[in-house]
Amino acid sequence: MNDRIDDEARLRRLLSDAVSDIEPENRLDELRASVHPRPKVVPMTRSRSWYAATGILATAAVIGVIAYVTSMAIDKNTNVGPATDPETSLHSAIATATDTASGLPTSAATGRTATKAYAVYYVGADPKGKPVLFREFHRGPDTKPTAALAVDDLESTPLDPDYSTAWQRGWLKDAKANPNAGVIFVTPSAGVPRDRPTGMTADDATAAVQQVVYTLQAAFHTRLPVLFVRHGAAVDRVLGVRTSEPIAQGKALATLSHVNISNPNDGDMVSGSLHVTGVNNAFEGSVAVYLEQNGHKLLMTPTIGGWLEDRLFPWQVTLDLSKVPPGTYTLVAQNDDPSGRNKPEVDTRVITVK
Repeated sequence: MNDRIDDEARLRRLLSDAVSDIEPENRLDELRASVHPRPKVVPMTRSRSWYAATGILATAAVIGVIAYVTSMAIDKNTNVGPATDPETSLHSAIATATDTASGLPTSAATGRTATKAYAVYYVGADPKGKPVLFREFHRGPDTKPTAALAVDDLESTPLDPDYSTAWQRGWLKDAKANPNAGVIFVTPSAGVPRDRPTGMTADDATAAVQQVVYTLQAAFHTRLPVLFVRHGAAVDRVLGVRTSEPIAQGKALATLSHVNISNPNDGDMVSGSLHVTGVNNAFEGSVAVYLEQNGHKLLMTPTIGGWLEDRLFPWQVTLDLSKVPPGTYTLVAQNDDPSGRNKPEVDTRVITVK
């Protein structure tokens, strides 16, 4: 019984959404993380019009989807603020929880792998080529502080090869949240360039600093700003960005990708019913989720996230893979493009259907 209580308490921490740019949702599946990044092998095309593929949704169907999403969100906190969102579907998540990561320490009491889940933000590009942040969920051993795990991964290769990071190994250390001081302290090493490196644009540098802000806020479950300090004093500049004052998170729609797959991760092997979750902000909240292989689109499924507010909204769909031949596919989440210019926001994952 005590083991169950301990597990429940741990999962309460894991399932509490670490950032307030999205509404809370039951995302146990999205916390599964692959430990081996895999290259994309399916060619992608950016010229997609999912309305053309699926037809204009009938009014009744739209009403049905909206009612469904609204019913899921009815008890959720919709304010943008500190990450104190209420828990959702906790007991169901506990009932299906598994620890499958290899090479991680196991609990002597339960014999199960002791892991924790955390979010890491990487840089990708929006349809105009502007750098924006995409989030991946990773997992690591309970024996290491969440912030340390997140910083390690921030300085490592993302699971999704579409993403990148400007942070090199050892550039960041000693991240601590101090509510009394009203900031998260992070220490950059002496190797971090003060000025912008050659080839790095101002937008790239801003995105790199926001990577640290969003990742550490997620790790500490707080919206405190981040202050770069060394030897007890604020660091004047990092990568050409002025950091003498605490850095707050950038506005969601100016900083984050407007669509982001949360589960599955790139490289995952899947079968049966694939529960796909993510977040978006698009015209009328519309997003389409489908598989693509050799230019062919399969299982096109429209759903609704949200729009208008400066935030991202959760969505979820279930794809029936039972009639999909085994092989490698690109999972696509694509926002509606009412402009008709075939430049919608897109996020992808390469997955293997068993």
